[in-house]
Amino acid sequence: MPGLKFYSCIAGILIFCLLSQLVKAQLPVTILNEKSIEVNLWGKNSIEYFEDTTRHLIMEELLRDSSLSFKSTQSHLPDFGFIEEAYHWVRFRVRKQTDKPINWVLRNDYPMIDELNVFLINEASGEIIKKTVRDAFPTYQREISVHQCAIPIDILPNQNYTIYVQLVGTDAKLIKLKLSETHYFYSSYLDELWFWSAHLGFALCMIIVQVVFLLVTKERNFLLYVLFLLGYLSIAIIGGYGIIDSIAWPENIWLKRFGIVFAVVLSNVLGVLFYTHALRLKKTSPLLYKFLLGDMILSVVLSSWIFIIPFGISVNVYSSALIFVFFSLVSVSCIVSYRRGNISALYYLFGTIAYFIGILVQIIWTLGYLYPSLVVVNSMHIGSMLEMIFFTWALARDYRRTREEREDTQRELITALQSQNKEISEALLRGQTLERKRVAADLHDSLGGTLSAMRWTLTSFNTKHLSAQEKQVYDSLVEMTNDAHQRVRFLSHNLLPEDLEEDGLQVSIEKLIEKLNRSNKTKFELNIHLDKRLNKKTEFELYNIFLELINNVLKHANATEAYISLENLDGYVHLEVFDNGKGINGESKRGKGLYNIQDRIASLGGTWQIESTTKGTSVLAHVPLT
Repeated sequence: MPGLKFYSCIAGILIFCLLSQLVKAQLPVTILNEKSIEVNLWGKNSIEYFEDTTRHLIMEELLRDSSLSFKSTQSHLPDFGFIEEAYHWVRFRVRKQTDKPINWVLRNDYPMIDELNVFLINEASGEIIKKTVRDAFPTYQREISVHQCAIPIDILPNQNYTIYVQLVGTDAKLIKLKLSETHYFYSSYLDELWFWSAHLGFALCMIIVQVVFLLVTKERNFLLYVLFLLGYLSIAIIGGYGIIDSIAWPENIWLKRFGIVFAVVLSNVLGVLFYTHALRLKKTSPLLYKFLLGDMILSVVLSSWIFIIPFGISVNVYSSALIFVFFSLVSVSCIVSYRRGNISALYYLFGTIAYFIGILVQIIWTLGYLYPSLVVVNSMHIGSMLEMIFFTWALARDYRRTREEREDTQRELITALQSQNKEISEALLRGQTLERKRVAADLHDSLGGTLSAMRWTLTSFNTKHLSAQEKQVYDSLVEMTNDAHQRVRFLSHNLLPEDLEEDGLQVSIEKLIEKLNRSNKTKFELNIHLDKRLNKKTEFELYNIFLELINNVLKHANATEAYISLENLDGYVHLEVFDNGKGINGESKRGKGLYNIQDRIASLGGTWQIESTTKGTSVLAHVPLT
C-alpha cells in the first residue's frame, strides 16, 4: 500500500506538469463580442510569430511539424525590419462570443507587403478556410499592394478558431495586426481615404492656382514651384494606396517596388531648383547653394543602387534618408537666407518645418509609439497642406517685393531721365537765350544802325527839285525805311526782353502791349492774371508763342482790335488771342510761324486750337503748370 501511494503521488505530479505545459502552450483566446470594436493584437501574449527561413513552408507542414517554435510578440517591437525577401507566420486564437450578426476584419495598417494569406482553423471540426488579398475589401484592393489590407474573418459564434497569417515582404515592413468591427473599419477607412483624396485635391488646386499666377506674372518662382508641386504629387500618388501601380504598371513588380525612389529623387531635384531660386542662395549663401546642388547630384547618383543591388537596401529607409537630408539642408538654408535679409525665407521655413513635423509624426506612428488617430495617420498630408499655404504666402510676398523693386527701379530711371531732360532743357534754354541776345544785339547794332543811316541819308535829300512822281517814290521809300526801322527796333527790344528774366512773363507782356498800343494802328486789349511766376522754360516758350501770335496779328490780320487773355486756372495756363481781322488764308496756315507755335506748345505738354473766319481769328492754348 505505501508503494501504491508513492506511485500515485508521482503520477499526479506528472499529470499536473503535463497539464501545466499544455495550458502554458495553449494561446489565450481573444474574445469578440458587441463591445469589441477594435482589438490590437501585436505585442500581447495572445499572438505569436515564426520566421520561415526555408521560404516554402505550407500550412499542412506547419500543423504537422511540432518542432517549429513560435515566439511571443509581447516584447517585440511592431517592426520586423525586412530588407531581403522574408517569410513570416503569425498565429492567434479568437472566439465570437455573441449570436448577433456582427462581423470583424483582420487588418494590417501600412504593411506594403507583397503577399498575405490567412488560414482560419475551426478547432472543433478541424475545417481550414483560406483567404488571400483577393478576398480583401474594399474590392479595388484585391489587385494592389496597399496601405490598409482588410480581410473578412468569417467565424461561427461560440467556437474557437486558430488563425494563421502568412506574410511575405521584400522591404522594411510593419506588422500592426488588428481585429476591427466591419462597420467601424469602413468608417475609419473612408475618413482616411477622404482625407487623402482631399489632400490630393488641395494639391491639384494649388497647382492650378500657381499655373494661373505663372501665366499672369511670368515669374520664374511660380514656374519652379509648379514643378516642385508636381514632384511632390508624384510621391503622394505613387506612395498612396497603390492605385497608380494598378493603372500605370500593373504587371511590373520592379516598378511597384522602386517607383517611390524615382518619385523621391524627382521631387528632390525639383525641390533644389525651387529652393535655391526662392531663397536667392546664389547671392545670400553661395556655400549652401553648392551644398544643395551637391545633394541633388548625389541623390541621382546614389539612387543607381536600385539597378545594381535592388534588394540590398530598404526602399522606404533609403527614401526617408533622402528626404531627411534634403529637408535638413533646406531648413538651414531658410534660416541663413532670412538672417541675410530675405523676409520670405521665414515663410518657407515655416512651411518646410510643418511638412517635416508631419513626416516625423508619421514615422513615430509607424514605429508604434503614437495612437493612430485621424490626425496622426494623416499628419504628412496636413503638413504638406500647411507647407503649400505658407509657400503660396511667401511666393505672393516675393512677387510683391519683386514688383516693388521693379517699380522703384523704373521710378529711379524716370527720375534720372527727367533730371537729364531738365538739364538738357535748361541747357537748351540757356543756348536759346544767348542766341536771342546775340541776334537782338546784331539787329540793333548792325541792321538797326544801317536803317538809321538810310533814314538820315533820305532826310538830307533836297526834295524841291523832284517831280511829283519822284516825290511819291521818295515818300514811299522814307515810309518803308521808317517802318523797317520800327520793326527792327521792336524785334531787337522784344526778342528777349530784360523784363522777362527779371520780372516774369506777366510784366513783360504788359510792357510789350503798352508799347504796341502807342505805335500801331491795332488796338490791343489785355486781360492777364497769373498768381505766381512760372518756371523759366514755360515763361520762355509762352513768351515766344505770344510774340508769334502778335506778329501774325500785326503782319497778316489787318485788324483794328485784338483781345488777349492769359490766366492760370485748375493747374493750367490758358492763353487766348482773338482779332477782328480778315482771317488766315490757306497759305498762311502752312506757314512756319504756326508750326513753331505747335512745336513749342507740344514741348510744354499742352494743347491748342485755331479757328479763323473772314470776321477774325481765335487761338486757344492750354499748357499744364509743371
